[in-house]
Amino acid sequence: MASAAQTTPPQAAQPQPSSWQYVLRIVAGCALLWLIFHRWGHSELLWAVISVIIVTEPELSAALLAFNTRIVNTLIGCAVAFPSLYFLGPNFLSILLGISVSVFISAQLIKAPGSWRVAPVTVAIVMTPGVLEASRSASFKTAIDRTVEVVIGSVVALLITFVSALIKRLAGRLAAKERHSK
Repeated sequence: MASAAQTTPPQAAQPQPSSWQYVLRIVAGCALLWLIFHRWGHSELLWAVISVIIVTEPELSAALLAFNTRIVNTLIGCAVAFPSLYFLGPNFLSILLGISVSVFISAQLIKAPGSWRVAPVTVAIVMTPGVLEASRSASFKTAIDRTVEVVIGSVVALLITFVSALIKRLAGRLAAKERHSK
């Protein structure tokens, strides 16, 4: 026989948005990105879309934390990738060393659980073109494009979260006003 503790679902501290709210926020963010990038004449928006998905959060404070850690870890990854590529050359061992250094730096600097993974992923993404083309300079464009796209995607996610919070606040005020007028 199951006890009450086993059958009662845990209570959430705050109501979470439904999956449809996440879908709407992410679709709105991706649509806005497409408009921005299309207007800009830039067809590559992969990292911007990924950033919208990663930074989208129900609460503005959580979105700000996701934004900050995404940007900082992307910059750490780029900052580690270039010296590794330049001083050690374009090879697999330089990628491994760059990944190791970025994990250490990010895990020490950023105390948001799990966010440290962005830095070594960035190192791998930025350094791989240089290794594949056996060129120290081949990774520069990748680093710039990724960083710009991450920043734009993260800003769009923050904007969508901010607008959602405003709509939620206005809806709450309208509902309270309606209750008081009855």
